[in-house]
Amino acid sequence: MSAPLPPTSSPVTDSEDDAESALLFARCSPAQTDAAASRSSAAGLHKDNFSQSNRHLIISLGASLLIALLLLFVARWFYLEKIEPRLTTATAATASAAASNHAAPATPASSGAALNEELAKSAEQISALQKLVDVMRREQLLMQQNTRESLENISATLKIPNIVSAPETSVTDQPGIPRMADVKPQVTPTQQEFLQLKERNRLTQYADEAIATGMRRPIELLVEYMRDPQLPHLHEAAQAEFMRAIRAIQLLQREDPGYRLPVAELFKDSSIRDEADVTPAALLKLLADYKTSWEVRVRVCFLLLGSPLPETNAQLIKAIKEDPSLDVAKHAQLALEQRIKKRFRIFDIPAIEEWSKSQGK
Repeated sequence: MSAPLPPTSSPVTDSEDDAESALLFARCSPAQTDAAASRSSAAGLHKDNFSQSNRHLIISLGASLLIALLLLFVARWFYLEKIEPRLTTATAATASAAASNHAAPATPASSGAALNEELAKSAEQISALQKLVDVMRREQLLMQQNTRESLENISATLKIPNIVSAPETSVTDQPGIPRMADVKPQVTPTQQEFLQLKERNRLTQYADEAIATGMRRPIELLVEYMRDPQLPHLHEAAQAEFMRAIRAIQLLQREDPGYRLPVAELFKDSSIRDEADVTPAALLKLLADYKTSWEVRVRVCFLLLGSPLPETNAQLIKAIKEDPSLDVAKHAQLALEQRIKKRFRIFDIPAIEEWSKSQGK
């Protein structure tokens, strides 16, 4: 068997051999090798620069995001802590102002009318309360008067030497001479002290009533205690309370300095229009009329200072002795003293009567 024949090759020309030789030479030259290495290192450096740029970008974005979150947190805290409370307060104030504007009256005239109406209602309530207080005061005075009368009756009963009735059976210490047994009330020292304390409290009540009301009757009761021979242990107490009440009456000023006589009410059927037109005789009639107001009689005492009638002094002395009001009696004594140019101790009726008798002689 014959060996296979090698493949036939096409004939190679000289020009093609030269080209392949040149290409082989070019690939094997050092300059071309350096250029290829330079291109390879430049590609690697560009790749490293691209990776480093990406890292910087990521770090920058992360830092920006962190700063943005921090700023957002600070802004939210500032709004919640500083701005929102003020907004809430302002909203509440606006709402309350709006509510008050809705509740307020529509016009100033209507508000003034409402205020006047409230004042009128308040005045009516005050007047009603004043009337109630006056009624309670009158009831209190009546109760005090009834209590005083009851205590006076009890005191009069205690003054009787024989409180217990005498026994019907007769006893005798000698034959043929019957004799009633002497019965005396048995009062212990404690009871005696209790009775004296009650009497002393009664004297204080008389003085308090005289000072509070200005009436004469409590003073007269104190004088009776001062002169009662059966109550010597109360003479000094009664005198002390009398002096306290008189001193208070002397210092107190119950009358209004600007008071004037209501001539239109006192003289309805007359043409008198002013108190200066009232005659001295009419003034003496007003002074003797205890049904009129005590203020009227006090003013009359002042107007009688210039009275030319001879009976004026006698009427003033009568007012000092008998007028139910101690204020009227005080002003009557002041008018008398200015008329006669002589001073007396306050309510020293014995000295005033003695002077009056001396003038009659």
